[in-house]
Amino acid sequence: MLTVYAIEKSEIYGHGQRAVIWFSGCTLHCKGCINEYMWDKISGRNYTVEELINAVSAFGELTGVTLIGGEPLQQGEELSAFAEKILKHKLDVVLFTGYELNELNEWQKRVVNKSAVVICGRYKEELRNTNLLLRGSSNQTIIINDKKLKDLYSQECRQVEIEITADNDKFLGFPEDFL
Repeated sequence: MLTVYAIEKSEIYGHGQRAVIWFSGCTLHCKGCINEYMWDKISGRNYTVEELINAVSAFGELTGVTLIGGEPLQQGEELSAFAEKILKHKLDVVLFTGYELNELNEWQKRVVNKSAVVICGRYKEELRNTNLLLRGSSNQTIIINDKKLKDLYSQECRQVEIEITADNDKFLGFPEDFL
């Protein structure tokens, strides 16, 4: 089972229209993490790989799927199977992980290798920088496995997506504290 906090459609957690899957559970516990409420695995709902594929398909036309959290690479080997199915649906994967590549086991490396783009490294509060592309601190790196995407990830910039509805306002991305 994969434990998911939320699934939403967005344009800022990677390139193009994306299904963004926020996984529950993280034992890295980075000081200052903005997703601390996702650390506990019980904060999410369990999905089989097929159920999660169906949830992604419900969004309609997409460029790909973004795996974020929490810590996606603490989900277990089913995450590798999920990434493989995403690729079979002609979608790409963007992975956010707090791990460094040298810390990964074999199945985690398979997920990284299946990802078009990987944002890796622990968030470090003392290195916080909200002007970086897709990263919260300057020690984190972007690895581009799909070289066709290099230009899309070459310019540093803060991205924020704001959704205003009659019921609520939603801010996605890395906004400044005043938002």
